[in-house]
Amino acid sequence: MIQTNGVTLRLGKKALFEDVSIKFTEGNCYGIIGANGAGKSTFLKILSGQLDTTNGTVTMTPGQRLSFLEQDHNKYDSQVVLDTVIQGNSRLYEIMQEKDALYAKEDFSDEDGIRASELETEFAEMNGWEAESDAESLLNGLGIETELH
Repeated sequence: MIQTNGVTLRLGKKALFEDVSIKFTEGNCYGIIGANGAGKSTFLKILSGQLDTTNGTVTMTPGQRLSFLEQDHNKYDSQVVLDTVIQGNSRLYEIMQEKDALYAKEDFSDEDGIRASELETEFAEMNGWEAESDAESLLNGLGIETELH
């Protein structure tokens, strides 16, 4: 669960948000909708702890994590859509990249084998084997056709 209590963000004299209290509960899906410049990305930065509030608090259930994909319209143009979605979990994506690099080595050493084993363990603990199908389900749920993934 993520909860905000009395969150206010002032930019100079102007309040972008004032006294926002909301609870995001487990098992539900939420969307943040608003006009350009309304503060949607700013609110996500507050929720993730990247930006401090002027007043109020943001709390998250211990052990829970929040991931989101930064807004940059051209940043991911050269990447496969599924990879871009998986990058929302940066640690999982780092593990996948490091594993791929290790397994591609022609001179795979004993040390590489030990590191690969460590990565595989962490990958399994994060349900990494399901990441691609989870990303596909997410994209399908958003109405993005499979051939565009």
